[in-house]
Amino acid sequence: MSDQPQVVLRYRDGSTQRATLVQTDIEREVFNIEENGTSTEVPFRNLKAVFFPQTDPDKSLEPAAGSQLAVEFADGEIIRGVAHYNPERNGFFLFPLDRSKNDKIFVVNSAIMSIEVEKL
Repeated sequence: MSDQPQVVLRYRDGSTQRATLVQTDIEREVFNIEENGTSTEVPFRNLKAVFFPQTDPDKSLEPAAGSQLAVEFADGEIIRGVAHYNPERNGFFLFPLDRSKNDKIFVVNSAIMSIEVEKL
């Protein structure tokens, strides 16, 4: 088994893709992924979010810290979770309130329509 995480990329056009995350370059705003032995760069501008599925339900998860947020995307989807949100950054990790399916989600800031702080 690879140490590199399996992820689900959700694109702004509504499509999804399962792949292996090889590297994230925050400065260049790209994810380097591998799918079926082929490496590809995926620019942040094409993405809505990258989901890190829960792979071991018995594993103790890192505790989520930050504010409880409701993140709304341009397509109307709303995801609630806990995060340290900074609008000056390219994106942030959101820890969903229900982590049974996804451990964490990398949200691309430029894909957000609105964000609401529900609890500090």
